[in-house]
Amino acid sequence: MTDHREPFPVVRAGDDLLWKLAQSEEIEIETRQELKSQLHRTTIWIVPTEKGVYIRSGSKKGRWYREALAYRRVLIRIGRRKVPARVQVIRSPSVIRAVNAAYREEYAELWPDSARAVVQSSRLGTTLRLIAD
Repeated sequence: MTDHREPFPVVRAGDDLLWKLAQSEEIEIETRQELKSQLHRTTIWIVPTEKGVYIRSGSKKGRWYREALAYRRVLIRIGRRKVPARVQVIRSPSVIRAVNAAYREEYAELWPDSARAVVQSSRLGTTLRLIAD
């Protein structure tokens, strides 16, 4: 791998909707292994930062996470709103710190144990940026 820094985000209508969806406590993500495989939907947490909108898995073995990496295209849903997106693996320590802070700020008051769990070092490598398609 080469440079781990994120490119400057280009804001499109889909990105705006992603930001709006990131204000929700939970969203649904639809993933699949490949174009013709069956869709899988699960509820996850989402957070916005100054650099973009991010999601994180509880484990690298989680089904939605493995499928998101395999196909790279996902659908983010809340109610009837939906945004097709791509996922980008994040390795930048500064971005991961910002995502950790966003998770703590968003979820620690209502779900302190889960918020502590999502920022554990074993989960940091599952940080994904959502980019609207």
